[in-house]
Amino acid sequence: MWWGSAGFVIGTILGSFVKVLADRSLNNRSFWGRSYCPKCKHQLHWYDLIPIVSYINLTGRCRYCNKKIGSEYILVEVVMGVLVGFLFWQSSSNFQFSILNFQSILNFQFSIFLLELVLKTFFVVILLALFITDFKKMLIPDRIIIPSIVLGIIANLLLVFLKTGYLYFYLSQNIIGKFLLPPHSDYFRRHALMIAEPFLYSVVLAMAIGGFFLSLIIITKGRGMGGGDVKLGIFLGLMLGFPQAVLAMVLAFIIGAVFSIFLILLKKKRWGQIIAFGPFLVLGSFITLFWGNQILEWYLHILLPAT
Repeated sequence: MWWGSAGFVIGTILGSFVKVLADRSLNNRSFWGRSYCPKCKHQLHWYDLIPIVSYINLTGRCRYCNKKIGSEYILVEVVMGVLVGFLFWQSSSNFQFSILNFQSILNFQFSIFLLELVLKTFFVVILLALFITDFKKMLIPDRIIIPSIVLGIIANLLLVFLKTGYLYFYLSQNIIGKFLLPPHSDYFRRHALMIAEPFLYSVVLAMAIGGFFLSLIIITKGRGMGGGDVKLGIFLGLMLGFPQAVLAMVLAFIIGAVFSIFLILLKKKRWGQIIAFGPFLVLGSFITLFWGNQILEWYLHILLPAT
């Protein structure tokens, strides 16, 4: 339970970062520099930036000009806190903790767990920032998505190397395992390739999703998708892998279709009007990140019922 609580606190802090990331991208401002009030431009001190607490304490107003601060700030912090808190709780529930896990930060199993958790948290941060920018201005900024793709590749490669290193270490510490290492056997090489396969599949899938979205842009002459969606699709393919990224895509199209029909019935939109697709990709990715395995198992059970 304490992992979830720690995740919520960390999430609220990251929520402040997400809001800054989104706002400064939309306004084409530098990511560097101190935070300041958007109304009076006064630089904010650390006690003005305590997530949720500062907003409530100041009753949603700036300490210096007393002008109202948008509720979007606290909303993003709370949403991010809930997302990361749930992620931490879910991840810790799937990891078998023991005294051994905490003996050393260099312990392979615990290091792999932490790196995967950091990678998923990074994924959530970027997704929420892009949800805000695409929802508000129908924009997926290159200055966010391109570095995220690069960092995603680096982090996933590091994870592959760490898992491969753990396999080698485990075998080298075992009397029988030593005979499974080169030059005695090709066991290590075969299993190292198995560890790397999901990353290779994710790269291929990322290119396939990007190519699919690009084809939609060509077919619809830019009305169905934008260049940002192509890059976001590549990012999702890299981070979710196969088949989770495919599920996220399917869910995005379903949610987008239902939402669009709902808006048309309410006469908020007309047939042919453009709606930002990024938020639906983000929602599909969140659902897949948290419940993707259960959904896939349920689907396979329906598709291939036990006989």
